Amino acid sequence: MIKRRQTEVFSLSFLDCLCCGFGAILLLFILSIGSGKAGVESEIDDPTLLAMRAQLAQLEADVANKAALLEASTNSEQTERERQRIQSLIQALETTLADLQQEFDSKQANLSTSQQAAAEATRLIQSFKYEDLPPIGLPADATHVAFIIDSSGSMRNQITNQLHFGVIEQITELLNSLPEVKSIQFIDSSGNYMLHDRRGFWLPDTPGLRQQALRAVLNYPILSVSDPEPGVRKTFRDLQQLLDANDSMSLYVIGDDFRGSTQSFLLKLDQLNPRDLTTGKRRASISAIGFPTLTNPFQIGAPQGNARFANIMREIAEAHDGVLILKPRI
Repeated sequence: MIKRRQTEVFSLSFLDCLCCGFGAILLLFILSIGSGKAGVESEIDDPTLLAMRAQLAQLEADVANKAALLEASTNSEQTERERQRIQSLIQALETTLADLQQEFDSKQANLSTSQQAAAEATRLIQSFKYEDLPPIGLPADATHVAFIIDSSGSMRNQITNQLHFGVIEQITELLNSLPEVKSIQFIDSSGNYMLHDRRGFWLPDTPGLRQQALRAVLNYPILSVSDPEPGVRKTFRDLQQLLDANDSMSLYVIGDDFRGSTQSFLLKLDQLNPRDLTTGKRRASISAIGFPTLTNPFQIGAPQGNARFANIMREIAEAHDGVLILKPRI
């Protein structure tokens, strides 16, 4: 008798079939999700979702409007401040313009007045008959002029050894301003005639002779002392006696320093050029022209240099009806 094997219900084949079945069921379930009405329905329905979207859009629109309003408000405040600043500038400029206009009108009125006064002065000058008069203070009636010139080293150009050309310019300007001059002469402060071949007499003041004399003075080689007393004494003793009754003599002392005795010089001049007791006039006028030096230039009251020359010549010019001219540069 054949012996049968025992049958096992849960064999390996059974397990294979079971797994395949479960796998098929799971695949069908997955494929059926979301397909039509049979799919899994969402917990939020469509009307609710649409309402939420509408609310979100409304919120976004409100945010945009508020942002626009905020920006407009900020811009409006800045614009207002800028407008106020510009308005203030305009007001300030208008005030300045008004002040300038008022000043312009005032100056225009003054200018009109000045122009009228100038026109009237021009008319008066043109209608006035006048002569070519010398500068105020110079002895205008002088017919004979003598120059006593300091020819020391400080009055010379250190390169050419000539007298400073400013001396010649001043003499020329002075002679041109005196309308009555007929004769001239040049003597250094030591009492020497600067034109050696024309000593002891007056030189006619002709254009040619004046130019010749000025060239000789410019190139005069002798150094004199810085004390005009010998030259002044020589002028009175030699030349005054050659004058006619109607002639008038003027002396011009030219220098930059005084090294003599002040009191002695003043007393000697009073003896040489006394004042007439009847008319109160002196025989000659004595003036001075002072040129500056590098040290002590014209400090009135100082004891040396230009100041001493200026002090003594001021007293002499005042006492002898002359003028004192102090040049700022040589």
